[in-house]
Amino acid sequence: MTLHVIRFCTGAIFMAVAVGLLAACSLRSSISSPSSVLPVVVEGQSHLSNGRFVPEWSAFATVVPPEQRPLGGTMPFEFVPDAPASTTGGIYGSEFYGSDIWGFRANNSHNGKAICAVKNVSGANGIAVDGKGNLIDPDGGTHTIIVFKGPKMCGSQIGSVSDPYGQPADAASANAATGMIVVANIFDNNRKAGSVVRCTLSGGCKAHLKNPDMYEVAGVALAKNGDCWASATNSHGTPTLTYFKSCSGSGKKASGYANAYYGGLDIDVHGNLVSLSYSDKKLYVYKGCNPACTLVGGPFAIRGEATFGHLNATSTKLVTGDYQYGEIDVYNYAPTKLKFAYRFNKGFSPSELVEGAAYDPRSSE
Repeated sequence: MTLHVIRFCTGAIFMAVAVGLLAACSLRSSISSPSSVLPVVVEGQSHLSNGRFVPEWSAFATVVPPEQRPLGGTMPFEFVPDAPASTTGGIYGSEFYGSDIWGFRANNSHNGKAICAVKNVSGANGIAVDGKGNLIDPDGGTHTIIVFKGPKMCGSQIGSVSDPYGQPADAASANAATGMIVVANIFDNNRKAGSVVRCTLSGGCKAHLKNPDMYEVAGVALAKNGDCWASATNSHGTPTLTYFKSCSGSGKKASGYANAYYGGLDIDVHGNLVSLSYSDKKLYVYKGCNPACTLVGGPFAIRGEATFGHLNATSTKLVTGDYQYGEIDVYNYAPTKLKFAYRFNKGFSPSELVEGAAYDPRSSE
């Protein structure tokens, strides 16, 4: 997946040119600077990248040339078309090495440029939109969670809260301005195993949830009833899903979790847990997972390697941050079916590692 930790690799370097990915240091190589998880080269931060450290110089050099991948070209599908564009809704996209979160029209099948931007972010892995349309930036570069006002795109900053436990990689909230924000830390400070943290803008980050099956933590999801889940790998590199009833306690390892690797999480309008798996480029849809999971859809193939993605308000569209090809990919979604619709990359660079992607408004669960 594409979690990035700003750090240096200290293990032996190897190269894997698979679908255009050059990787340095194995998933569990030692690191020389504190922070988070996957592939990186910037000291101090981690970028979740396919569970592998990706050196900055690699720039995914062997990706399929643009001329062989018609931009904005659609594939046949039989789902609902995109909603008309508006300033109160759209798609957010971000790059791990970039300093902006870009806002695009909800229907960007013609590869239009961004209509707005949130400036001065750093080390963003999984961005998210809350139930009120506020944008959440788990800012890995500063170890803070920053909230920007919605529902209009690219609103002003409402507030921020420091994460004292580790490097934030993903977040979820019903109302980030006034309520609880659930945060996934790739790793905790001093290279310790990652965690889930409960925060509020007014009260800070206090509840610190750990589980022995969570080592590198990628995604987090929060249900309406207050339960939450974290996708991770354990210390052996095996993908795990941990269920926290009422988002508290030590959690329980979910059974029936079939992901080949960890990735971002979301919840669709039917209450299904939607789970990305970066290494096999697949999407899995589960029912339950409290703690027993039932696979109800997938695994569905996705276009390029992606760690994070989110559904739109009606759960008919899924958007992913495709770091393999340096673009945002849009799919038509149903729990038992997934179809690639189109992609766009205006303003993005593969070397900056396209990572975060989210709809505004988000899935209403």
